Amino acid sequence: MKDLDLTKDQHLMSIRVDGGELLGHVEIEDGKIVTNGTVGENTYENFVDLIYGLQGFGIGVDDFFF
Repeated sequence: MKDLDLTKDQHLMSIRVDGGELLGHVEIEDGKIVTNGTVGENTYENFVDLIYGLQGFGIGVDDFFF
């Protein structure tokens, strides 16, 4: 299993519902996973914590597009 490279500050992905409405963004900042937008401005240690943090927003795994 590969680890997410948290050493590079970057935009990781946008979060949209039903391929349309933009709920926010996920970025890497200072070695942490950071969200912003409707999903809130939060910081997570790892990707699993991010998924837990997004519960309740009606986001499914199939809503992640690259």
